[in-house]
Amino acid sequence: MRSSELRVFLFRLAITLPLLGVAGWLFAKKRKSTWWPFVWGFIFFALFAFFVELVPYLPDYGGYVRYIVGILVTVLLGRYAILALNRYLEKQKLQESLPEEQRREELSYDVALERLSKNVCPGCERPVDLKNTEIDFCPHCGIGLFDHCGSCNTRKSAFSRFCHSCGTAAGKVLPRLDGAPAAQPASGANEVR
Repeated sequence: MRSSELRVFLFRLAITLPLLGVAGWLFAKKRKSTWWPFVWGFIFFALFAFFVELVPYLPDYGGYVRYIVGILVTVLLGRYAILALNRYLEKQKLQESLPEEQRREELSYDVALERLSKNVCPGCERPVDLKNTEIDFCPHCGIGLFDHCGSCNTRKSAFSRFCHSCGTAAGKVLPRLDGAPAAQPASGANEVR
């Protein structure tokens, strides 16, 4: 009885071990290639074959293999998630350190409007109370959210291409505290010499 179990185990090992070897090579060399869907499909197939075909037949300690692999997968996925979150936060800090004009150029019109509709700042993606008419700038990153039309002085979104009140094309107009429209200062006017 014991020899037949060992023979079945060795036969299954002879089938799944090459699959795992090829899957490991594909993961190391080809996972970011043009054929990545096939690569990942084969990797998942090899892992499925390992856990379904081989692990239940491991003599006496098959359950431990599952536990160890589960722990390793949890640690690796957790590490990846933490590193991805840190990269995202670093990218956000770098983005927030750029001048407002450069941040505006990198934001697409549709993305800005989508984020504004969710009541978040288009620049830093933090919540902003857009219903408050006193807020013209994001309190977190300082990007201008609202300005005034240069033609009719209506308060409008700084990301809108046209005034919603009079239809005038939006120019580079800065909001002023006294409510009067103010044109964008000429380039070089605010530079320190």
